[in-house]
Amino acid sequence: MEKFKKFLSLEIGIEIKACLYFSIILFFYFLYCMVQGSLDASIPLMAEMVLVVYAMNYIQVYLLWNFDESEQFDLKVTILSFVGAAVYTAVSYLLNWFDRNQTATLCFFFYMILCYVCVFLVHKIKRDIDTVHLNRELEQFKSRRG
Repeated sequence: MEKFKKFLSLEIGIEIKACLYFSIILFFYFLYCMVQGSLDASIPLMAEMVLVVYAMNYIQVYLLWNFDESEQFDLKVTILSFVGAAVYTAVSYLLNWFDRNQTATLCFFFYMILCYVCVFLVHKIKRDIDTVHLNRELEQFKSRRG
């Protein structure tokens, strides 16, 4: 039962992160469309983004140590963030998300690095808040027992 709970927890985390990364990428895509003077967006392209995001999140969680939720932004996390951004960028170029516009593609690469840093910080802040909350509950529990 514990293995199933761990698996379920990882799967829920993947679902949440997939939504987060999809919205991050979709925001950049919408900005790109608007800069190009278009208010139209491609639904098939957005479906590609969803599939890519899910694949990347499975790889991040099961093969790359869930690096964007690490305790520290160390060298390993830095390298993996660059690798993740490079993979997203290569896929965006191959699948023609930004019309193979090299400037947009390069901007997307740096945007994805920034997003990895922000996602890391969000998880770190959440852990810190949870730690304070749990410590407060533990102190309250101790004071009731004593």
